Amino acid sequence: MSSETRYLEFFVQAGAMLGSTGNRLAKINMVLVMLTEFFNIRNPILLIRDSVTNSYNMELAPELTLEELNSANDQIGAFISRHKLMFDYQQALFHQDSRDIPHALPQDIIDQQMAFISCPIIGQDKSMQTGILIAYVDAGKPLTEKAKLLKALAGQLGYYLDSTGTIPKRVYKSNMEDFPIVLEGIVGESPAIKQVGETIRAVATSRASVFIRGESGTGKELIAKNIHNYSLRNRSPFIGLNCAAISENLLQNELFGHEKGAFTGATTAEKGRFEAANGGTLFLDEIGETSANFQTKLLRVLQEGEFERLGSSKTIKVDVRIVCATNADIENLVRRRLFREDLYYRLNVLPIWVPSLAERREDIPVLARYFLMELNREYEKNIVISEEQLHLLQRLNWPGNVRELENFIHRAFLMEDNGLINVEATQALEKQTGSPVAHTSKPPATVSLDESMVPPTLELEEKIIIESALKEAGGVQVKAARYLDITQRQLRYRIQKYGIVVRKIRIS
Repeated sequence: MSSETRYLEFFVQAGAMLGSTGNRLAKINMVLVMLTEFFNIRNPILLIRDSVTNSYNMELAPELTLEELNSANDQIGAFISRHKLMFDYQQALFHQDSRDIPHALPQDIIDQQMAFISCPIIGQDKSMQTGILIAYVDAGKPLTEKAKLLKALAGQLGYYLDSTGTIPKRVYKSNMEDFPIVLEGIVGESPAIKQVGETIRAVATSRASVFIRGESGTGKELIAKNIHNYSLRNRSPFIGLNCAAISENLLQNELFGHEKGAFTGATTAEKGRFEAANGGTLFLDEIGETSANFQTKLLRVLQEGEFERLGSSKTIKVDVRIVCATNADIENLVRRRLFREDLYYRLNVLPIWVPSLAERREDIPVLARYFLMELNREYEKNIVISEEQLHLLQRLNWPGNVRELENFIHRAFLMEDNGLINVEATQALEKQTGSPVAHTSKPPATVSLDESMVPPTLELEEKIIIESALKEAGGVQVKAARYLDITQRQLRYRIQKYGIVVRKIRIS
């Protein structure tokens, strides 16, 4: 039988096998067995790409035992992840050129010199790599014909896998260990986020207060929880409170509690969060938004470890570690006497600076895959994202940092198109609905600090409204807050957030 006839018969039988009914992986396994029978191509291996973790798993290897396949899977998968570009294109390597590649060979050819051939398996749209086809041939024979054959088969398998739906669920392991986890819930591999992890471990065992600094959406509360979990207080409660979200009176009630009859509606005595966190950790977010009166009371608790509930003269002693956070320029607040200097030094014993997403762009694809994995688990789906879409996410600005990226992935997940994430379509929807839109940035090397911090449209509109109200009120913040129907504390928070210079507004 001529080589042309053998090739034709092989692809006819392979097509018939793939077109028959039955389990898809079992049918592909039979096609790989046929490779050996028709052409003496040894140890064919099918690796499937997990588009969530971007890793490769050995799914089929008909000449290997299950134990051999499992032991080789981690080595080969890790090698491909480190040398991804090698496997984006077809390659045929002689024995001496493929020594660095971890081989998984059956016992009868383990000592023979075998040439190595790999072919990427591409879907119908040519934009997403589904897997890799690997095989071994006698190194003493010409490789050209075998390489062409395997390339054609890889094309046939790519079309077949793409046209028959998603890969069986067991292929997509999507385990937590597949991601670079710095600490619980903190994902990334950039030097900046790794440094945060090292700092958390270093400060966790101390009794001193921790001050977490960083932009909104960078995960300050998550860092606070990790500090608690790695501390000696981890068997006691972790209690959190956003100080900017409630009024001063409610804030004091939330933290210190009240006695029965302390105010209208206080029908029973209630513990505050200081008491609830006794022995553990109390996390106070947006501490820069508190009043001078509250700061004085907080300082006393830090110094004396005691306080009174509202409506009571009984002193309560507590042992609580304070972890605070803010995105405000706290040093500027101290200089302007809006934040007590003695409280600042009391809180700022162990500072932690959290990098923005702009400072760790290399983590954006990792985070996107991680959020996608969580959504796939929650919804029991198998939505994937292509490399091209991940690169697009990496080029966008994320002023809301990790929180904004997570929300964007959630929206993109709900808008999935035939099982794929479409970044452009999600952006278009956000423009129509008026949601904050992630804007395309210049490459990281050419993005200036000002450009990377451009606020989204809604924030810009809010800044203009606040400036107009301040101008109308002659710079008097009490009047401006009344015009805007918000509290003076909420107005001060926004003035600091947008860097509004009130003095210039007053004299203009």
